[in-house]
Amino acid sequence: MFFPKLRRQAKWVFVFLALTFAIGFVVFGVGSSGGGLGDLLRGGGTSGASGPSVSDAQKKISKGDLVAYKELADAYRQDGNLEQAIAAGEQYLKVRPTDYEYMRSIAGDYEGRASQQRDQAAVTQDQETSSTGGTTFAPPGNSQLGRALAPGKIDQELTTAANQKLTELYSGLQGSFARATQLYQQVAGHAPNDVLLQLLLANAAYQSRNNPVALKAYHRVIKLAPGSQEAAQARQQIQFMKAQPSG
Repeated sequence: MFFPKLRRQAKWVFVFLALTFAIGFVVFGVGSSGGGLGDLLRGGGTSGASGPSVSDAQKKISKGDLVAYKELADAYRQDGNLEQAIAAGEQYLKVRPTDYEYMRSIAGDYEGRASQQRDQAAVTQDQETSSTGGTTFAPPGNSQLGRALAPGKIDQELTTAANQKLTELYSGLQGSFARATQLYQQVAGHAPNDVLLQLLLANAAYQSRNNPVALKAYHRVIKLAPGSQEAAQARQQIQFMKAQPSG
């Protein structure tokens, strides 16, 4: 059958998606639409209704004001266009590479993009598991087309397409968290005693499967604030990671 086969072949993708977002969404609100704990930790949050416009920022950039890439990123983010917000934000960081507060915001954008990729993967999974299999949609076996399509061919093609899409989403999700980790590391290098920042770094690193960086940041949280709620979360996550099978 198609779906048991799909589930077996794509099982590693689903396991990763479940594990990486278990902590991110419950504890940090990663990629939520706004107002979550993750936004608060990043120092972000929703802005007022009025804000920068894409067209105004683009005009400034065309006149040589490259700092306006920050305004452009804000405008795209306000419009819900994370891809363009990230692209503009990265351009701004080339102009202002030591704007660590905004670097933190761009890291949050990458986490938001990872959330979207997670959602797309969930939709892909639901679409496949809610269907009845390729044979339902196959033409009658006694027809010319039915004879041309060998039994199981549709199932095989659907399996390949679904696995390919899930693999692409998995790769993109990991890439998003990996870049967020890099940015958080740069910010943490500037503010090494920021407990909440260390927690964000640890979470992003864990979800990009960079366990050495994640563990180092979790231990840093415990060292900086041993009796805090953040330290309790860090200890819990360290135990969770240790309990996971290696490889």
